[in-house]
Amino acid sequence: MTEAVAHFLGNFRWMGWNLFLAIIPLALSYILFAERSPKRLSKNPFWWMGLGLFILFLPNAPYIITDIIHFVDDSRALDISSNGIIFILIPQYVAFLLAGFQCYVLSMMNLGNYLTKIRLIKNPLGIEIAITFICAIAVYWGRVNRLNSWDVFTQPQFVVKEAVNNLESPSFFFGTILFFMTFSSFYFFFKWLNIAIAFYLQNRNKQISA
Repeated sequence: MTEAVAHFLGNFRWMGWNLFLAIIPLALSYILFAERSPKRLSKNPFWWMGLGLFILFLPNAPYIITDIIHFVDDSRALDISSNGIIFILIPQYVAFLLAGFQCYVLSMMNLGNYLTKIRLIKNPLGIEIAITFICAIAVYWGRVNRLNSWDVFTQPQFVVKEAVNNLESPSFFFGTILFFMTFSSFYFFFKWLNIAIAFYLQNRNKQISA
């Protein structure tokens, strides 16, 4: 168990960083798409800058799902017992993956609700699918090409070069489709779950206050 605890503590460094990156678009979604939002898109340039950052950092949230590969490496470590894997590492990874993807779900729900309220769209389904597909491409860039969100600013030419090179790789198309199907499945399930929980809590509060 001691070895599992050591891996548990060691994971906090990269898990904390990746979760922080996933929280950025979530925090921005509550700022940009607040209830006090106007009935049309803002003309404030800072709002549009915030929207750009939101889109740029959004793929970091579903990216956390791909961090499951680190669990595979941890579970194969010869110095970790089965009990260490079951009672220490699995709970850690489950909490980490759920927290990260929940950031994506809430960010997308906030965006969809905002666009619906200002009547830019009638149903968020189309924009949800489109953005999830874009995120799937970005996650492939991050996982395979090892690109970061800020590389768009620090080394834009390299980002464009990698994007063009990917078009010649069959694994890029396979990986993107795989990520898209995975993210979409998880997203719509957790979206439904969030709506169901919110509906239950709302009705419960009404009954208590009645």
